[in-house]
Amino acid sequence: MRMAGALDKILHPSDQNRILDAIKAAERLSSGEIKVHVEGRCPGGDAVKRAQGLFRALGLTKTKERNAVLLYVAVRDRRFTILGDTGIAESVGSPFWAEALQRMNAAFGRGAFGDGIVAAVQAIGPKLGSRFPRKADDRNEIDNEITTDESTI
Repeated sequence: MRMAGALDKILHPSDQNRILDAIKAAERLSSGEIKVHVEGRCPGGDAVKRAQGLFRALGLTKTKERNAVLLYVAVRDRRFTILGDTGIAESVGSPFWAEALQRMNAAFGRGAFGDGIVAAVQAIGPKLGSRFPRKADDRNEIDNEITTDESTI
């Protein structure tokens, strides 16, 4: 679903690289999987509903421990949310995501979308690591590539 040209229109390539590096670093701590999906506009206007649909469409419900996380950002609409699969959602409450959401909100208020996403991933990584420590046989179950939907640009 990633289209480099389309994604470049809403997120600078250097920000994309920093986000991918943050995801890789976070996933070294945990068996959890982090996916970032960035769009220009949020179809339907409800970030949570959009993220719920994307969660399934991106295959995030298919991890062994059901411990995938989606960071969804609609840049032009300034809407965003974080969703965790059932393995995470059943064991944590909303405070688990509060720091990451706060970091995103602060950076997005300055128009620094790359900074906000990186900061959120950095906040989530250690928390995932404490709930889902990395194991010797862990493998990357979800592609780390940032996804987008060209029709929302």
